[in-house]
Amino acid sequence: MPFASESKDKEDAAPSAGSLFGRLRMRHLVAIEILAERKNIRQASQALFLSQPAATKLLQEIESIFEARLFERTAHGIEITPQGEVLLHWARKAMADMDAARAEISALRDGWEGRVRVGVFPVAASMLVPEAVALLSRSRPGIQVELQEGLETTLLPQLEKGRLDCVIGRATHLAAARGLSHETLFEEPTVVVCAVDHPLLESPDWTNADIDRYEWILPARSGQLYALVASGLARRRAAPPRVAVETSSILTLVEILRQSRLLSAIASGVARRFLEIGLLKTLDLPLSASLHPVAIITNHAASMHPATSMFLQAVREVCAKHSDA
Repeated sequence: MPFASESKDKEDAAPSAGSLFGRLRMRHLVAIEILAERKNIRQASQALFLSQPAATKLLQEIESIFEARLFERTAHGIEITPQGEVLLHWARKAMADMDAARAEISALRDGWEGRVRVGVFPVAASMLVPEAVALLSRSRPGIQVELQEGLETTLLPQLEKGRLDCVIGRATHLAAARGLSHETLFEEPTVVVCAVDHPLLESPDWTNADIDRYEWILPARSGQLYALVASGLARRRAAPPRVAVETSSILTLVEILRQSRLLSAIASGVARRFLEIGLLKTLDLPLSASLHPVAIITNHAASMHPATSMFLQAVREVCAKHSDA
C-alpha cells in the first residue's frame, strides 16, 4: 500500500518548481536516502532520530510534494519504487553538491582559489597523479587537491553520487555500465614483479612446480588482473594464483614484496620506477592480454568546476610528456 493518500495516485500534473522549492527541505532528501538504505521505517526513524510515526509523516510529506508513490510496503519492510529511485538519485546528487559547496567555501575562506576531488586507481597512484599534482601546484598554487585511492568498486559509485569530481584509472566495464564518460590517456602492458633477491630469479628455467610454491599479492582474489595472471600461469601449466594479501596500495605492495617471497603484477610504467631505484625486479612470466586503458573518468551529468578542468589539463600534459620521451 502507498504511504501517500490515495488521492495522489491519479496522474496529476507534476508540481511546479515554485511549489517544490517552497516546500522541500534538506531533511526530506536525507530521509529518502536513509529509507532507501534501511528499507525499514522503524530502523530509518532511529537513524533520523525521530519516532516511527514522525518518520512515516515525513515520508508522506515527501510523497505529497512530488505527487508520487516513492515506497511500497512489503512483508519485510519497504521497497523503493521506480519514482523513488529517480528521486534518490537526485537527492544524493543534491546532498553531494551541498557538501562540495561547504568544502569549497571553507577552502576559499582559507585562501584557496578552488578545490578538486580526485579518485585514483593504483595504476595512476605512483607516477601519473603525483606528477600532475606537482605540475598543477607550480602553475596554479591556489588550487586544493583531495586524493582518494581505491578501485572501481569504491571510486566509481562516489563519482556517480557527486562525491568525486573525476577519477584517474582504468576505463573498466563498470564505468560504461554506470553511464560515466571516459577519455583514454594511454595503454600499457602488465608485468610480474618480485623482490630483487627472489629465489625464482636465480634460475631462468623455473618450472610450474617452482612458481606454484609462491603466493601472490593482488588487489583482489577475483577480477580482471587476477584473471590476467591466472591466464599467464595457465600457459606455463601452473596453478591459479593463491592470493595471500589483498591491497590496492602500490607503496604497501612494494614494501611487502621487498620483505617477502610473494609475487605480484602491476603496470609496466609503475614497475619501471621501482626497477630503476632497485626495489623490485621483473619475473619472466609474459601476460599476453592487456587490461583496460588508463583514462580520465568523469560524470557527464555533473558540471565541471574550473579547478577540475585545470587538474585534468595537468594530467594530459604529464601523459604527453611521457609519450614524447
